[in-house]
Amino acid sequence: MEAVDVKTLTQQVQVLGDTARLNQNGHSQSFEVKELPSKFVRWQLDYKHSIYDAIERDEYVAFNAGHLPVVGTWQTDSPVPNLANKGVGFTPKDEHIEHYLKLVEDAVAEIEKLPPHAVNETRELRIGTAREFYNNPDHIDWRRLGLLEIFEGSTFKNLCENPLASVLWTGNAPVFVSFQVDCLVEVITPEDPRYRFSWAMRRLFEYEPFHVVQTMYPYAYCFWVIDYKDKTPKRRYPGKRSDNTVNEGGGKVDVEALKKLKAVKRDA
Repeated sequence: MEAVDVKTLTQQVQVLGDTARLNQNGHSQSFEVKELPSKFVRWQLDYKHSIYDAIERDEYVAFNAGHLPVVGTWQTDSPVPNLANKGVGFTPKDEHIEHYLKLVEDAVAEIEKLPPHAVNETRELRIGTAREFYNNPDHIDWRRLGLLEIFEGSTFKNLCENPLASVLWTGNAPVFVSFQVDCLVEVITPEDPRYRFSWAMRRLFEYEPFHVVQTMYPYAYCFWVIDYKDKTPKRRYPGKRSDNTVNEGGGKVDVEALKKLKAVKRDA
C-alpha cells in the first residue's frame, strides 16, 4: 500500500456537536450524528455482562457476537463491498474519558507485570475494570463506536479513500437481535485518548479465545453513527412457538400462495 499522509487522513472527518463533516478532495459534506437506540444499547450491555459472567466462571467463549460484528467498506471502483469481522467497543463521553482512561490504563499496567498467559491471576481485575465502565451507561458516548486497526488491509485502504462504513450485528438464538449501523469514520492515532482507551480495553482481554492476539495497532477508528436500522427478524405470518420469543410481525397468511404450495407438493 502507498504511504499514507497521516495529517490529511486524520483531518478528513471532523465532528462538532451533532454534526460530522467529511472534507475530501476539496469537497465538504455534512452528516447528522445520531445516538444509538435504547433497544440496541440494552442488548449491548446485557451481552457484554453475559460475556464477563462467562469469563468470570472460566468458561470457554468461542465467539463474542456482541463484540465482533461484520463491517462493510467500499473501494471507489469496486461494485461490491469488502466485509470483515471487526472488534467493536465503545468509548466514554469526552467529559468522562480521563477518568476511565486512567482506570483501564492502570489495570493494564498491573496485568503487564505478569506473563501474558497469567489470565487466572488477573481475571478479577480485568473483569472488574470492564464492568465499572459498562455499569455506567450514561458515561458512554452512544454516538460512536471504537475500533482498532490491526492489519492495514482492505478495510483500512477503503476507509482512506471512502470513510463510510456499515456495521452489522447479529445476536444469538432465540431472538437474533440484529442491527445495521451506518457510520462516518474518523481515523485516530495512538496519542488520541479515544485510541488509548480502545487499546487498553482490548488489552484487558487480549488472551481470551475470542481474540486474535495482537498488541500493536497503527491506527484506531471512531465510527460516528449517522443512521441505523433494526433488522431483528419478525414472523411474516402468524404462528406460535413454545418460548414466545419471536415477534410475530403482524403478518397475514397469503391464502392463494398456500394453495399453490399445497398443489405443488401434491403433484410432486
